[in-house]
Order: sequence, then C-alpha cells, then structure tokens
Amino acid sequence: MHIAEELVLVGTSVEGRNLLGTGRNLVLAGAFLTELAVMERLDVQDKRLRVLDAGSIGDHLLDDALVRFAQYEGKKPKDVLDKVGKHLLEPVLESLVTQELVRPEPVSVVGLTLWTRWPVVVDGPRQAVLDDLARVLTGAQEADSRTGALISLLHAVNILHTVVPQELRPGMTNRDVKRRGKEVLKGRWAPEAVAKAIEEAATATTLAAAAAAGGASS
Repeated sequence: MHIAEELVLVGTSVEGRNLLGTGRNLVLAGAFLTELAVMERLDVQDKRLRVLDAGSIGDHLLDDALVRFAQYEGKKPKDVLDKVGKHLLEPVLESLVTQELVRPEPVSVVGLTLWTRWPVVVDGPRQAVLDDLARVLTGAQEADSRTGALISLLHAVNILHTVVPQELRPGMTNRDVKRRGKEVLKGRWAPEAVAKAIEEAATATTLAAAAAAGGASS
C-alpha cells in the first residue's frame, strides 16, 4: 500500500468512523506530497512547489496526485493541500475497497443518504500498520521512511494519540505521544533528502491545519 492508503486505513476505525477529523484532506495530500517527493517527482524549494518530473509513474493514484499538485507549481504547499486532498480521498477509498480492506456503508435516514461509513473488512493489514507505529512510539523499533512519514503527518494535525489507541502504547500518556511524535518528525531515520521531504510535507500540513482552524473560528 501507498503511504496515503495506510494513512486512511489507520485513520478509519474498525466500525468505519473517520478518526482523522476535519484534517483528513490535508494529511492525505501531505502523504501524497511526501511519497512523490521521495520518488523525486516533486520538491519544495524556497517553500514553493516544484515539479521535477511530470512523466507518468504508472500508478493511477500517484499519477492523479502528481497532476493535481503540478497545477499549483510555484505555490506554497500549505495553501494547496486541502484543494488537492479533497480530490484524492475518494480514489484512495475506492482502492481500499478494491483490495477488500474496507467497504462502503451508506448511512440513511428516511431514505436519504446522509454520509457513508467505511467499516474495515479485514483488520489484519490495518492492525499491522498500527502495531508498527506503536513500536516506534514506545521505542521498541526504530522509525523508517514509512513509519516515520506516517507518524510525522499524524503528529502534524495533532491526531497521533487518537489513531494509535492506548492499549498499544501502555504507560504512554497523550502528552508522551505528542512529544515522541515531535522527536520522530525531527529525527534522522531516513536519507537526508527523504527526511527533508517528509518534514516539509508535515510542516505544510501543520500550517494548513492552523489556517483552516483560524478561518473556522473567525
């Protein structure tokens, strides 16, 4: 699975509830930005998006994300993450359905569909990712590019402690999780170029989430 697919999978409860909250589009776009930057297709230079290679990757999810980010070349990532992310959620959910990991469950009242839940069909892959995240948080395992990216992005929108349940991190308070998330974000558990790309994506996600929260409260 792509980082974005794993992000949505762990960000969905077994019953199909969205754990990522209103920041889901932001953190999803941040996940795609991270993966494309690691693949040297995108970069953030002087806090602006730059396309390094616009050619087809041969993967419909990544190709779609690359095209959408390319439309905003020269913009600050924090200003475009929500715009990009809102178009990427449905394809990711459809991919998870195709892999038979989640299923759509419309929620209706008097015949009118209000929203759709995405309950988990097979919990093994989701639990495996959560276990990896928990091992990094508790210090039982070193972060790698995948777990480091997921932890950094979840930390960026302050939902790491929500996604990784207490039973997987015994003895760690939510404050401990936030502190550890910050350590992982600033750590050097990947090649410098990869770590820089992930940190740029996480920082942009944090700024975008703060701006969205400010707009909602004004």
